[in-house]
Amino acid sequence: MSRKLDAAYKFGCGRYIQEENAIENHLYNELKHLGNKVLFVARDNGCGAAIAGIRKALDGKDVAYEFRRFDSVPCIENAEEIVQYVTENHFDIVCGVGGGVMGDIVKLVADLADIALVQIPTSSATCVAATPLSIMYDRDTLAYKGGYICRREADAVITDTTILIRQSARLFWAGIIDSKAKLIEIQHYFSNGKSVPVGLEMALAVSKEVYHFYEQNMAAMTEAITEKKITKEFELAVFYAIAVTGIISGLSKNSSQTALGHGLYYAVRTQFCEEAKTFLHGEIVGVGLIVQLAFNGLPHEPMAELLREMKLPATVSEIGIAPNEKNLQFFMDWFGNSEHVDREDATQMAELKKALMLIWK
Repeated sequence: MSRKLDAAYKFGCGRYIQEENAIENHLYNELKHLGNKVLFVARDNGCGAAIAGIRKALDGKDVAYEFRRFDSVPCIENAEEIVQYVTENHFDIVCGVGGGVMGDIVKLVADLADIALVQIPTSSATCVAATPLSIMYDRDTLAYKGGYICRREADAVITDTTILIRQSARLFWAGIIDSKAKLIEIQHYFSNGKSVPVGLEMALAVSKEVYHFYEQNMAAMTEAITEKKITKEFELAVFYAIAVTGIISGLSKNSSQTALGHGLYYAVRTQFCEEAKTFLHGEIVGVGLIVQLAFNGLPHEPMAELLREMKLPATVSEIGIAPNEKNLQFFMDWFGNSEHVDREDATQMAELKKALMLIWK
């Protein structure tokens, strides 16, 4: 089940709070805006990171709450099971605590159950918390199944930097790469000279600011995440990765901000689920960005060097995929059948293969 592209622009979230101890200081008031009974959906790592703050915020207050562990993938079947539990037990709010998986599953639950949605990201590895799009996967094979456009954005996102500063460098840098991808991929839509929607014009402008901030503040961000210090640069890095990148997604209507970088992610999650299951969204997208840059005739070496500096993958073998001819043909066919490459244009297909060979090792 998927929902077609919405004609309306939906920007990020209704309310966004980001500060130290944000959960303890603001969770209760944000929930009271929305209802009186909340189901928190989390994995063990999400609960471990946020549970102390949640209990401090809610124990002894007039908001009932319960935790539900979730160890599967976002899909309609899993969402419907949670919806049944939510309905039977009269929850009026669902809250995702964790990363991209938690963010996506609670969006489906909130949409299907028509209840309020709150997000508590425990990493900045994606902008999932602040986008009205849920990426879905097959419950059994884990394969990518498409996107579900939610009817509304999250009611609130609470980003607690006391938690975010404790995330691994790997998660932090994966989020930076995912955010930088917006400019690189949006530019793809301007490369063919066709007219674009006004929202995409603004998405391009905002994504330039995000990209340039990360370029200019690499050293300061590295120091912050290495030494676990909440600095101004760290605060802005997180804000750009979650809130502002979410706005870019909304400006692009959740589709036009992705091209070959995210296209490679979807290809990997469709065909190489087992091989790449331990790799993060941003890590796979980063490999795809090398292809995107080269395909558009832009310098790709700086991206490869940046990935090395961040200790992230830069080749297909580094995300578990064998660089053989059969797999190369799969990616050629995948991109050739997409809207981003014209398979009838021999020049484009030759440029695509040349770009793929840069990561084919």
